[in-house]
Amino acid sequence: MSRLDNFLSYILGNDKKLFSEVHVDQEVIDEITQIAIEKAPIEFVALLQGKVEDDVLHVDGLIFLPGETSEQGAVMQVLMLPPMSGAVGSVHSHPGYSAQPSNADLMFFTKNGLFHMIIAQPYNLDSIESYNTFGERMGFKVV
Repeated sequence: MSRLDNFLSYILGNDKKLFSEVHVDQEVIDEITQIAIEKAPIEFVALLQGKVEDDVLHVDGLIFLPGETSEQGAVMQVLMLPPMSGAVGSVHSHPGYSAQPSNADLMFFTKNGLFHMIIAQPYNLDSIESYNTFGERMGFKVV
């Protein structure tokens, strides 16, 4: 089965998935926590860069696009994303203690990748929640 077939099966909700686990580089986690702390209480947003190999989604970088941020939200110009950028999802911060996705977050998730992270206060590894494209919680491993 081709990657396109796998992707379509995943989007359509079939049992076949593109990956069974997610690995996020420690350097990416460190950068996410540092930016969230520096920008608070303003939200930050970035895309996650990575690829799927051998049934593992490996996130190895961040992609920053032009956009606007505030204490109420963050938006980015995803149409400015270069083709073949390796974007696999997103990460953004919440100024409070909840990493629960808002309705706007859930809409963004469905249109922009397979794996999404939200970091909330106190902006550390334990305050990061991760979700699939449907807004369902999913775990990840720091590597």
